[in-house]
Amino acid sequence: MFNYQDAYSRNIGWVTEAEQKILKNKRVAIAGLGGVGGVHLLTLTRLGVTKFHLSDFDEFGCENTNRQVGAMTSTYDQKKLDTMVRLAKDINPDLEIKSFPEGINEDNCDEFLENVDCYVDSLDFFAIDARKLVFKKCTEKQIPATTAAPIGMGTAFLNFLPGKMSFEEYFQLEGYTENEQYLRFFLGLTPAALQQSYLVDPSKLDLANKKGPSTIMGCQLAAGVAATQVLKIFLNRGDVLNVPWGLHFDAYKNEFKKTWRPGGNSNPIQRLAFMLGKKKFLSKLSQNNENNEFELDTIAKKVLDQARWAPSGDNMQSWQFEIHDDTSFTLHCEETSDHCVYDSDSHSSHIAHGALIETTSIAASGFGYRAEIAKSDLSDPAHLKITINLIKDSSVEESPLFPYITLRSVQRRAMGTRALNEIEKTELEQAIPDNFQIKWFESKSDKKSLAKLNFCNAKTRLTMEEAFQTHKEIIDWKKQFSETKIPEQAVGVDWGTARLMQWMFKSWKRIEFSNKYLAGTILPRIQLDYIPSIKSTAHFAISAKKEPTSIEDYLDAGRVVQRFWLTCTKLGLGFQPEQTPVIFSSYLRKGIKFTSNEKVIENAIKGRDMFESLVDEPENVMFLARIGRSELPKSRSIRKPLNELLKD
Repeated sequence: MFNYQDAYSRNIGWVTEAEQKILKNKRVAIAGLGGVGGVHLLTLTRLGVTKFHLSDFDEFGCENTNRQVGAMTSTYDQKKLDTMVRLAKDINPDLEIKSFPEGINEDNCDEFLENVDCYVDSLDFFAIDARKLVFKKCTEKQIPATTAAPIGMGTAFLNFLPGKMSFEEYFQLEGYTENEQYLRFFLGLTPAALQQSYLVDPSKLDLANKKGPSTIMGCQLAAGVAATQVLKIFLNRGDVLNVPWGLHFDAYKNEFKKTWRPGGNSNPIQRLAFMLGKKKFLSKLSQNNENNEFELDTIAKKVLDQARWAPSGDNMQSWQFEIHDDTSFTLHCEETSDHCVYDSDSHSSHIAHGALIETTSIAASGFGYRAEIAKSDLSDPAHLKITINLIKDSSVEESPLFPYITLRSVQRRAMGTRALNEIEKTELEQAIPDNFQIKWFESKSDKKSLAKLNFCNAKTRLTMEEAFQTHKEIIDWKKQFSETKIPEQAVGVDWGTARLMQWMFKSWKRIEFSNKYLAGTILPRIQLDYIPSIKSTAHFAISAKKEPTSIEDYLDAGRVVQRFWLTCTKLGLGFQPEQTPVIFSSYLRKGIKFTSNEKVIENAIKGRDMFESLVDEPENVMFLARIGRSELPKSRSIRKPLNELLKD
């Protein structure tokens, strides 16, 4: 049988018996019982609070499962309010609960806050009008109000106490558009912005459709912080902060910040953040809305939405997709030899196209389908046409590489050097089929040799006007992510070197001047090539067992490279291609004229000799790269949305 004194006896020690009685008789209003609101209710119930005013008009659905404590398969399509009241009363059957199933509005807000001792804000982030109404009423009625927002894998917390700075004085939302109000509310909640560095897919911050990413960790942490603040308010214990002071703890970053923004959103720092936020997020709303209207309503679209993440040189995405029906499509694969010196023989593009085919096959397995090549038209090397049928097959198991398709990326920076263990090495080697082989370069002397090779080939790249025409187009300056290029922050150089490179890439004359008088290639070559080559776990060369002679050979190589790359991602290893030694060596061997600069040719020959001294049968080498212990890069190339890759 339930007994209040026994049920909450383990609180005693952190609170006194007299304080527990105070908590028992306090009344808390909670608006919103979804992500964080449901955890607030259960946490405060277990704290010993027994009186609640609760509001929510929504129902639980499958999309709530990741973060809402009341969302279970047994509660789908059931009212959140009814479900959470049932769960809370299963903890304490003596709860006194007044329900507001229609939500909060002008007609019932006064009743919702009647005799309430504290308001805990749990409204949906986008319920801005209801939020402004409740906080305004709390200010008028002298009711303490608190909001603990689940932000990423942490929580940001603000108090609004009677007689002190109010919600509107802090956030200053009036006079702004709806989307601007969302931005100002978010910036006011999170002035420390601890979560910003690990948001891996900014496109999921979708103001147009009023959606955003969330985690259960954020909700649980928010509930713990909010309940603690409510306890301090009720018991008049400890330091209770009020805005413009706030708290932000992020479990992912291992960081805690006590924030202070005097003036609230009129603070110069906040005003600057608002200006930058408008430029970064709000200016792209119409474009994002158009992209989000495209539905993945067939298995073909779902598979292609994964397949588009296949790697391609400098993120060129040299392909389009022609969908025939729900389970059939053609990959239209273009080469880039007309504008990319690294693809003069089209082989780099064909390797990328092979990676696309392999990614398509792996993606299909994730949906229980087998990808079968129905037709391959390789008659025009500049435009391959590969038709694929998706066949439902109960024997198909999801590839263990499927979850890593969208995570696979390039790590151009220095990586950890701890050697591969036997388990890792075996798994990587198993990704190589019998008609290919791998050669490892793992010793210190090997890494030094590869560092010298890459340093040499970098000079070829950076002193060749033909390469300049490619380089000036492929970097998205001052960007963390890029849909069509390499974002600056992923290049692997520091801010000063990036600014020098940006200035140099304005014209070939600047490159020549810098190379001649400012040693312009030295810093990039050291930062991009030499140091990362040393600071790695290993380098490797993937070779065919016979010399490649056909497009099919390069497509096969691309499939092998993608499987190997995804396996590296699965093992938590960073990956950086080192293809220029392979490419320039091949050009020289085949007599392909890739530059008119004789000094560049001389340096390329030097690089070829170094490369061919390191590998067996250089004509068979298809891919050279390095790997290392590494977290996922914070900056990376992303991809065009699927609707932009579909062929008319």
